Amino acid sequence: MCSTCLMSDMIPIYVVISTIDDGLQRVPAVLGSAAQQDVRYVVSWQRTQTALAEAAASALAELRLRSDVTVTELEGRGLCRNRNHGIETAVSLMSDPLADAIIVVADDDETFQPDAFDRMRRSYSLLPRLDIALLRASGSEDGRPLKPYLPYPVAYGEHPRSYYPMSVEMTMRSRVWHAGLRFDERFGLGSDVLCSGEEDVFLHDALRRGLNVWLLPIELCRTRPLTTGSRQLDPAVLRSKGAVYGYTRNLCMAWLRGLREALSLGVRCRTNPFTLFRHIVRGINYIRR
Repeated sequence: MCSTCLMSDMIPIYVVISTIDDGLQRVPAVLGSAAQQDVRYVVSWQRTQTALAEAAASALAELRLRSDVTVTELEGRGLCRNRNHGIETAVSLMSDPLADAIIVVADDDETFQPDAFDRMRRSYSLLPRLDIALLRASGSEDGRPLKPYLPYPVAYGEHPRSYYPMSVEMTMRSRVWHAGLRFDERFGLGSDVLCSGEEDVFLHDALRRGLNVWLLPIELCRTRPLTTGSRQLDPAVLRSKGAVYGYTRNLCMAWLRGLREALSLGVRCRTNPFTLFRHIVRGINYIRR
């Protein structure tokens, strides 16, 4: 293989891990024991407690011994705030901020497949117009895919209706950040009103900006099973769905989509759909205000 091809395969990777409080003690297991060439980890650690648990203190000391890890701290809550802070830190560490680099959005409860970074680099090298790639995640206990995935690449927006994005599947070029795309801090865990939906909004904004987003059949990581689905009747989850509908659709279509969701949930869960619809409408109204 020519030296130019080898250089193109070694696009630097910045893995941005968001964690909060004692979640820091799980981070060393995410990294693995050995450093990898051109892979750097940025740990964005939110602090809501003044006291530092002994386990977290030990993990912090371990992380600071590694030359491929940067730990940055952020006070308060809000997962999207944390992700934005971590990515901003990663971009600031790049020797040439305008050079090509891959950012991997990660949590503190996942482990990466051994060949994931190499396969991801290869895909980005072969597809120079690719801006955001959504990869695959499996369960940490049984190794089964967390949800049905297509066996071939497909453009986001042309994917099956049953597909929904997850942040741990998300990778992007650093130029996406330079284009001004951010996680909307009104959405996601720890925000004032909503508890989810940030991935849908982020990708909606990406498509509006004309960015090239694809689903690729690459196994990225193992992580804990999904939890939002088990809380589908939670008012905060319903408000978040409504907010996503209100953000990505006009008002009429948002109401129609919300009503369909409420009726479907009402039948499946044997509960009053109009109560569910009220929570969804609150989310629509909140985001449109």
